Amino acid sequence: MLYSNYYTASRLFHGSFSFIMGTQLDALLVGEEKDRLEHTWQNIIKELQRLDKLMNRFDTESEISRINECAQTSPVPVSGEMWNILRECYHYFLLTKGYFDITLSDFRRVEWDTEEQRIFFTTPGLQLDLGGYGKGYALKQIERIVKQQGIEKALINFGNSSVLGVGTHPHGEYWPVGIENPYTKELLVTIPLCNNSLSTSGNTPVHPEHIRNPFNGEYIKDRKLVSVVSENPVEAEVLTTAFMIMPEDEIDGLTQYFDMNEKHIYIL
Repeated sequence: MLYSNYYTASRLFHGSFSFIMGTQLDALLVGEEKDRLEHTWQNIIKELQRLDKLMNRFDTESEISRINECAQTSPVPVSGEMWNILRECYHYFLLTKGYFDITLSDFRRVEWDTEEQRIFFTTPGLQLDLGGYGKGYALKQIERIVKQQGIEKALINFGNSSVLGVGTHPHGEYWPVGIENPYTKELLVTIPLCNNSLSTSGNTPVHPEHIRNPFNGEYIKDRKLVSVVSENPVEAEVLTTAFMIMPEDEIDGLTQYFDMNEKHIYIL
């Protein structure tokens, strides 16, 4: 479902897109030119629909689904964009010592044919899942669209778990984004976003076990919440997934490899 409205008095455009990339996206765009804001919103919608067709493994017509189906038996050619995405995910797999793994088992079981730009799964049953990467990548693309249109203030919110703040709130020095305890609804912290992004991962009463440890295949059962702030929304997304899984005494040693502004880890 799509919704949008422009509030003239506050110079604020609100667009909402339900059921895209597994969640809902809300965009607040600030400016006096309604037509330009509407045009920007339409471009955001088109980009989200394109990315969903690229990365949604539950869509049988998406590129990632085609790879998952065909790479079991023979090398599969992939698009230039998908090749770059998968190579970046493998880079993060190495940096996080395997805690971020889009195969959820062992990324080293993916064989790369760099000359023909093809991939092959060396283990039967292997699957690629970009759920812990896709929203961060989408936020990066949306940020590019917003800035290309000359919009200096915007807040993009993917289901309260992946949030991008462009510029400042129209009546403040930043966009304040609150993080709640999902079990008690208590406010844990307010994050000031200004030209950076926030990603939050954790177990909730509705989804108590949805993040899986790639080393043993078991779901993380801890009542735990992790938030990361970074200028790179992809890295924020990657780190929250890795931090949910890895032992706490290994986390500080990992952060030196990433451009991270701050992190928050709560045992609830």
